[in-house]
Amino acid sequence: MKRTAAIALFLVLPAVSSRADSYTRQPSVDVQHYEISIDLDDRSDSITATARIDIVINSDSASGMWLDLTGMHVDRLLINGTETLFTYRNGRLSFNFDRTYAREETVAIEVDYSGTPGKAGNGQAGMRIGKNMYGRRVFFADNWPDFASHWFPSIDHPSDKATVDFIVTAPDCYTVVANGSMVQTVSLQDGRKRTQWSEKHPIPTYSMALGAAEFSIHIEATDLDVPVSWYVYPQDTDAAAGMFRGIDRVLRFFSERIAPYPYEKLAHVESTTQMAAMENANTIFYSESLFHPTPAPENPVPHEIAHQWFGNSVTPADWDHLWLNEGFATYFDTLFHAQAFPSISLKDSMAVHADTIFAYSPALSRPVIDPGQTDLMKKLNPLTYEKGAWVLHMLRGVLGDEAFFDGIASYYRLHKDRNVWTKDFQKAMELAGGVDLSTFFRQWLYHPAWPEYQLSWNWDQTDSVVEIRIRQAQASGLFDMPLNMVLSSGGKKENHRIRIKDREHRFRIPLLSPPSSIELDPDGWVLKTLSVLKN
Repeated sequence: MKRTAAIALFLVLPAVSSRADSYTRQPSVDVQHYEISIDLDDRSDSITATARIDIVINSDSASGMWLDLTGMHVDRLLINGTETLFTYRNGRLSFNFDRTYAREETVAIEVDYSGTPGKAGNGQAGMRIGKNMYGRRVFFADNWPDFASHWFPSIDHPSDKATVDFIVTAPDCYTVVANGSMVQTVSLQDGRKRTQWSEKHPIPTYSMALGAAEFSIHIEATDLDVPVSWYVYPQDTDAAAGMFRGIDRVLRFFSERIAPYPYEKLAHVESTTQMAAMENANTIFYSESLFHPTPAPENPVPHEIAHQWFGNSVTPADWDHLWLNEGFATYFDTLFHAQAFPSISLKDSMAVHADTIFAYSPALSRPVIDPGQTDLMKKLNPLTYEKGAWVLHMLRGVLGDEAFFDGIASYYRLHKDRNVWTKDFQKAMELAGGVDLSTFFRQWLYHPAWPEYQLSWNWDQTDSVVEIRIRQAQASGLFDMPLNMVLSSGGKKENHRIRIKDREHRFRIPLLSPPSSIELDPDGWVLKTLSVLKN
């Protein structure tokens, strides 16, 4: 997603916890499928719905569970078709099963409920029902990070992915779009219609999307066998044509470097989302403000498309590992722009990302993987986005292009449609590169800041040797990194691959004449600051 809120500041570096985010897991159960039948009405912002949820049992003695649900009224709950007692308070719908279940058995849960999404004190959380910028009524799911449970009962955490069907009954003036493929649209006799969409790939609840509005629909032809469409307000069709031009080029770039596109369609939807854009699986939502830019914002389309691989298909098992979403999308977006627009160099783009990190003062004291930050919205910051992208860029510099992209493809292939931790990515890259990356991952993801190099040198005329001193000046701890050092002397350049791991290193390098310049990491493969001191 593209963040829009201002970045908050933090002052204290917490101890790294063995426990990641604070969501209480239920290891004995696993949601396999949601079927959400929902009625939308122009006469009220309230919804009436039935959720049918298929559960598989993961233990030998499961006797009950709970679902996350906030601000709704629950009329009844059934287990395998039999009405069951339940407790509903503090955002949890709790109940016992009709019997004790064994491992790999399945349970069918059905919940009838109603209410106004967001009425429980979170504004439009979960489902935004109201008017768009043109005064027309719209309905949009807005689930990130854990607001899906504000309009349907769920295990509302990315660690429990599931397939989903949405069956939406709404006035027939509205077009309904959701994840997956359209199953059917049936006109009813009361001026309404019922539309069903079905997503066959397991996705996280935050990425489950539903939109209903008076859309203009455009189908884009591509040569990648991926149906591409956009759903926009009729007034914005021209703006959409410019915004979504060249989607096949983006898809081709990512498909060649990662894997084939993972879903059955790609729809772009104008909406009233809280974010500038939200990467809902194969049904990306874009804020209506993007279609009327003054000045024009950065085009978020490649970033959101990259999330279809990283975030939706391969999903972190824990919020603390969000960089596996946002760092990946930021870096692959940057790679696409560097390839598609020769005037935008990768080095310059990464330098812009570096400046964003340097300007974010908490980056000096907080790591990328930060269990101490429990506010999920505040995890959308330059550590998970720009520094996450830099972690990938530096890893590429360490491993080389072939091993890096082989590792990315292997990581994706092994974990498609599943959940991951950073250790899974580390393992894939170690196998691809044939090296131990434990120090690299520890220093860049679990510790704050970056190296602050100080470089100075002297020319020894007697021995025709340049004496080079490189010091790490940062107070946050030492980094262990390989760097290229280029010496220019007598119209020639010498490249030296060096390793800087201690507080101070000294090198003596023979030269025919004094160097005219000494450059450390001239191609920009390491996140750093560099001061060149006087001789």
